[in-house]
Amino acid sequence: MNDDEQKVLEVLGKLHISKNKNVHEATIRKKLPQKYQGNLPKTIKSLHSKGLLRYYRNENYSLTKEGVIMAKTLAEGVIKKQYGDLVILLVV
Repeated sequence: MNDDEQKVLEVLGKLHISKNKNVHEATIRKKLPQKYQGNLPKTIKSLHSKGLLRYYRNENYSLTKEGVIMAKTLAEGVIKKQYGDLVILLVV
């Protein structure tokens, strides 16, 4: 999995997208950093071909069961990495 795919799954994990909750492509584009936005259509096709993302309607997407698991783990990893030291500061 490349960086673009990981970043898209992180964004979907932070948005708590599930099998039954869909998201529009424009929402994904707004939440992504600028350097990942250019390859978004190609990344979505790649995630769909790997079975992690499914088409819901025109430009609407939702995650598959495997995609939900991967998105949650990636989002949790980013949050722990970003706010891991905050717990230490709160204890002191």
